[in-house]
Order: sequence, then structure tokens, then C-alpha cells
Amino acid sequence: MGASPTPRIPMPELLPALSQRRARRAFEPRPVQPDLLNLLWQAISVAPSHGNTQSARILLAESAEVHDRLVAALSPGNSHWAGAAPHLFALVALPAHETPQENSDGTLRDMWPFNAGIAIGNLMAQATFMGLTAHPMAGFDEPAVRAVFGAPPSVRVLTVVAVGYPGSPDSLPEDLAAKETMPQERLPLERILAVDRWDPVLEVSAREWRKQQQPA
Repeated sequence: MGASPTPRIPMPELLPALSQRRARRAFEPRPVQPDLLNLLWQAISVAPSHGNTQSARILLAESAEVHDRLVAALSPGNSHWAGAAPHLFALVALPAHETPQENSDGTLRDMWPFNAGIAIGNLMAQATFMGLTAHPMAGFDEPAVRAVFGAPPSVRVLTVVAVGYPGSPDSLPEDLAAKETMPQERLPLERILAVDRWDPVLEVSAREWRKQQQPA
């Protein structure tokens, strides 16, 4: 008998939970089941951190009062759509739990923003996998967010995240509805990858690159 044919190994591909992730602004009003929310929190809890410091924390706005106060702490560009999300939370960090890394020139590198970034990346991938939208926002007033939860000044707020089931773009104003359906633009790999040596092409920002793609 001849040798059995070597099984074909499928080509690896980007995980759908990464390639299909979108920071949508339209939400269904129905809440997410508690067991699914717990999976999102677990996705944050298992995120790696430098020295296993695990300095990220979750502040969930559960009551209507706290939810509304958190919406009020957002920038106008976010508050007019994020309030429709059934769940809002702040991802915060405790820098005192971390040890900064010292460089040869005496400067220091804080690790807590890096660790929190990994944690929110975990959460967004888990949310996408479960058919949810998790939209992190940078437009907020940090002292106001701390005040919403009664957090001390030592707590740093990295992002406020809207979570829920994707809704219809028709529920949004026309300008935001258009953003829901526009194609996702990403820099080509040759714009973010340099081998062995810095390449000046990496200095071109995503905004500049998009302008270059527009017809003259």
C-alpha cells in the first residue's frame, strides 16, 4: 500500500475577532446577559502585565444615576451617542502598583498604560467574538470620571467603554450613521514595519496617508 497523503494544513488567517472588530456607535437597548459581561471582565483579568502587577481595574456604571453622570463626563462628541449604550464602564489603572523601568539616559518608562492597553485589547476581541460591540473612548474629563465613582486622584482613567449589542445605524444622526458603514481603513504593512533600521516612511501619520490616497 502507498503512503497516506500528507494532510493539507489550512493557511493561517487573522482571527475574525480581530479583523471584524468595529467601534460602532449604534446599540440595541437590551442589556447584555450577566454571564456574558462576566466573560468580558475575565478577558481583562487574564491579560498579561509587566511583572504580573495586574494594575488595571474596572469601574462599571450600573445604576441609572451613575450611568447618566458618566455620560455627562464624556466629551460632546461622545455623550450624544454613548448614552444609548446599555453598559458603560471606565478602565482605570493604579500606577502605584507598577515599577517604572529606567532607561540608560535616566528617563523612566511607565508600564501601566501598556498593561491597560493589552487588557482593553483582550476585552474588545472577546466582545467581537460574542457578537457585541465594545467602543473605547478617549474623549472624557478624567477628574469628572473619577468623581463619578468616588475614585481617588491616584487612580488614572485610561478609557471609558460603551458595551452592548450592535444596533441599527438608522438610530444615529446622519453623520454618525455614515461612519458605521464606511470601510475600515488601515495603514498598509509597509507603513508600519521596518526591518533592521528605522525607515522615514514610518513617520507618515494615518491622517496624512489618507490624504495622499485622495484623488488630486
